Formats: sequence, structure tokens, C-alpha cells
Amino acid sequence: MGWGLDIVDFHVHLPLKPREAFEASQKLLEALSYAGVKAGVVINVEFGVKTFLENVSPDKIWRAASESLDYLMMSKIMYLHNIVFNPEKAIEEHVRILSEYSKDSESFAKAIIAAESGDKPLLIPVASYNPDAGVSENVEKLKSVGDKILGVKIFPTLHFTRPDEEKLKPLYEAIADIGGVVVVHTGCDPGIWEFLAFCSKARPSYVARAARNVKDAKFIVAHLGSYSALNPGIYFNEALEALSQDNVYADTSATDPYFVERAVEEIGHDKLLFGSDYPMVTGLEIDDAIEGILRLDITWKAKKAIMMENALKILRQWSGWRELNKIKKWETPS
Repeated sequence: MGWGLDIVDFHVHLPLKPREAFEASQKLLEALSYAGVKAGVVINVEFGVKTFLENVSPDKIWRAASESLDYLMMSKIMYLHNIVFNPEKAIEEHVRILSEYSKDSESFAKAIIAAESGDKPLLIPVASYNPDAGVSENVEKLKSVGDKILGVKIFPTLHFTRPDEEKLKPLYEAIADIGGVVVVHTGCDPGIWEFLAFCSKARPSYVARAARNVKDAKFIVAHLGSYSALNPGIYFNEALEALSQDNVYADTSATDPYFVERAVEEIGHDKLLFGSDYPMVTGLEIDDAIEGILRLDITWKAKKAIMMENALKILRQWSGWRELNKIKKWETPS
């Protein structure tokens, strides 16, 4: 598709099927190419079963549902009735589904790199934190891939880890050394993470605190703090506050374009990165997400910044960019 500019999708994932990472990356390349995207930042998901089971129990699910009555109407609680009224089965299902999707970040990155081809969109891997491993092991895995990955993603929901925990500092410093990014999921997640008790660690204010502690690393507030099926925009205002930090950015993935337009109005466009979250949002294709931004009542300058220029400014500071950029000609941000 022709959009009149080179697009960088800063937040995509491998399709769940096929299971094998190299084949899945080929399928992702087809989707990016069809949508007219020139480069995709591909984010891995590692799920720690041990950490999950340590933090979730039927009793905790019941308490989380009770506490959520303060902000969810009963009709919305009923949306989660399968979890609330059969928590043991829900726990089993969460472990099964997430284990199927989870991939070791080292093999994930190698598969993404192996799929690279000069005549296709550029794929840039982002590893995932693994909460079942120690931080030092996560750092060593990161270093083993060298400058082939752009950074790491923290899922405060799936990982039951606040992004501002002191223990993560060595990981962030390793990312800073390669000029990479720390992507942090903010907002809720499907399943038990729609309850506040299970998504409260995913607040943008914690990302801002981590960014203040490691100023040389760049942090990305994924989903503009707005990810939630039941309460869209749940931490949006917090995300805007976090963006006042020099080294904090936000992506638009799985975010209603309404919030993107509001963000541009309130804080400008220099800190926003386009992301589709493909294929995680059911029924939303990459080109749908692109059109959602390009149809906004904002300037063309703002659209160019969000869709490409801001991403390139970040990528050009990454140590792996020099090698990967050899295959394409990129517009120079004005």
C-alpha cells in the first residue's frame, strides 16, 4: 500500500501460528509488506510459569474481583465470569495459552535475524524479560545476542514485576550500553489482568521512576497507558505525565486513536511512536492501525513524526542500526 511515507511499526509480535519462530517471522513479513510498512520492531513474550503460579491463586482471583467492583459495573465483571466462578480452570488455561506463546528470547532473536532479506521489510527484535530467571541471567542472555536486538520488554502484568524495581537496574544499564530501548507494557491485559489487583504494577508512573533512575536508557510506555478492554485509557493521564521525562517515549499500539489525538494536543508529537500490536488485537490488521492514525485531525508533520521520524531518531542511536540500515534508503527527519 502507498501511504506517502516510510512507516516504522514500533510494536508488533510474531503470529501464534506457526509455532516455529522462523516460519512465524516469514508470516509477519508478509503482513508488514502487505500493509506497506518498511520496518517492524518485533517484541518477544517470555512467560514465567513459576512466577505466575507464585502470584496467582483462586483466593487471589476472588479478592481481585471483589476489589474491582469499585470501578467495574457488574455487567463488566460478568465478562470475566469464567475466571471468577472457576478460578482453578482459569489458572490452568492462562498457563496453557501463555506457555504456548512464550519463546526463549535468544532463539527468538536468532530466528528474526535469519529471516532478514533485503527485499522485505526490516525486522528488529526486542527480547523479553524472563521473571523465572535471575536478572543476571537475563543480562547474560542479552549480551549473548550482542547488538542484534534493540532492547528488552518488561510485562509488569505477565511478569508480576514493577518496572522501577531496583533489581532491574543492571538490565537497563546493559540496554543503555547498546543505545537500545526498554519497552514496558502499561495498562491491563486480557484475562485476570483486567482486575486492578493484577495490573496495578503496569502504571506509567513506575516507568517514569525507572527512567529517572537510569537516565542513559530510553523507556517506551507501550499502549500509552491505555490498554484495557473494560476500561480503555485506564492510565492515559499517567502516561502523559511520564512523557515529561526526557528519556521516556510512548507507542500507540492497541490504543484508541482518540487517545493519540489527545496526546498530540496536550504534549505534542515528538515522543509518540506508531505501533499496531499486530496480531494481538482481534480483527485489527496493520493497515487498519495505520489508517487510524492517518485519519486523525492532526498536522501532516505530526503524522510523519509518529509514523516514522521519531522511530528513526531512536533507531539511529542503537549500535545495531549501522549494520541493519544498509538495505534501505530512509528519509531524513526534518
